[in-house]
Amino acid sequence: MTGFVNSAFPNTMSSVHMALAYLIDPRTPKNSGSFRVVTVLTKPGTIVHPNPPAPVTLSTNHCAQEIAESIIKALTPAAPARAIAGWGRRFRIAIKGVNPRTKRPFIWHMFHARPGGGATAVGDGWETAGEGQAAGGIKFGSVEVAEARFPLTFEHHEFRADSAGDGQRRGGVGATLRLRVDTAESAVANTAGDGVRHTPYGLFGGGDGRPHRYRLLSKGKPPRVLKTKEVGIAVRPGDVFDVESSGGGGYGPPARRGEAARASDVANGFVSPRRRRR
Repeated sequence: MTGFVNSAFPNTMSSVHMALAYLIDPRTPKNSGSFRVVTVLTKPGTIVHPNPPAPVTLSTNHCAQEIAESIIKALTPAAPARAIAGWGRRFRIAIKGVNPRTKRPFIWHMFHARPGGGATAVGDGWETAGEGQAAGGIKFGSVEVAEARFPLTFEHHEFRADSAGDGQRRGGVGATLRLRVDTAESAVANTAGDGVRHTPYGLFGGGDGRPHRYRLLSKGKPPRVLKTKEVGIAVRPGDVFDVESSGGGGYGPPARRGEAARASDVANGFVSPRRRRR
């Protein structure tokens, strides 16, 4: 493959097993014995089985979720009660600069503003759960610790209303974050991830979640929409990253969602009152 986003074959196999682990009886042990009956057939030289020395950048964050969700969607008709709607994707920002308080260089990776999880037949998606390929296992750290260790100010960090797909079971909402960079000199940032063009899918009439939208706000300049694979982004002192993370997909027809659940959605800030009236 000539592109740099590829999935090594072991990663592809793991992704298939991960998808099946979501769908089989939860009491079934997740070990080599359980997956011995599974054969993963691929074509060498493709994105899911690149030949060396092809690069395998974003193999786990990007490719794994695509592969696992493809398997889940393909098997959904056979296991509708265990299928999972689409989760939000990874969209990371890394900032490199000099901390004016310590005069030392720093590198900070954003694990905040997590996307929402997909809904299922038995429940709403988890709010700000993180990516599906990590099953919500990568959580963000303390805001206070980040502000103490790095020249950053979290001006706003809350749920992103209306980001989740509607349905009998609502997708999990994403988050909104306004992050100010308090350096004394210019810094540099890069991004990596997915989920700006393609929305987390809904199932059985459930709506898709909204995609990510990240912007860099710099005084005197128009807002700069960030892409998921950029390097060398100039960050001036006082610049703000305006982050809106994706929500998860919904499950089932929205008309079947009860009034009590809808009232709770509004009360908790998951859905805006205006959207509920529509």
